[in-house]
Amino acid sequence: MNAKQRLFAIKTLTEAYMAKAITGLPASILASQAILETGWGRYIPTDRYSEKFSYNLFGIKGEGTNGSVNIWTNEYVNGKKIKIMAKFRAYHDYAESFVDYGNLILGAKRYKEAVLNKDNAEKYIYKLWKAGYATDPKYPEKILKIARRCNFIPKEKSNENA
Repeated sequence: MNAKQRLFAIKTLTEAYMAKAITGLPASILASQAILETGWGRYIPTDRYSEKFSYNLFGIKGEGTNGSVNIWTNEYVNGKKIKIMAKFRAYHDYAESFVDYGNLILGAKRYKEAVLNKDNAEKYIYKLWKAGYATDPKYPEKILKIARRCNFIPKEKSNENA
């Protein structure tokens, strides 16, 4: 991990713990998801036309607390990968992105099993994936690999015991 990646990991983990205080979701997994979804902070949606920065760490489409940004993205239609212009939620800061993600997970019935396992980071990510959060068959392993590489899971366990 290089210096920029380390700084992004620290920043996301700090924000993830603040979101955990509100949502109860595992900070280690939230931070790891933000890292994976943004390629260590390199690919955070920025408006194609205005260059407005979205602070969207989870690739959530639609309108956020600060409107939206238009970006080109890849989608699969009838099994074929196509490029489309889509609106992604924009926020005022990373904290809003984390809390919105948490509200999305907490508010969706299909993620109930994941939420019930929020005190076990590994079970949480597998249940989230099984409920259809991501289509990548290796998604849970990728998230856990980042969490271990950044030493997030042991940190979360020690913070819970404090």
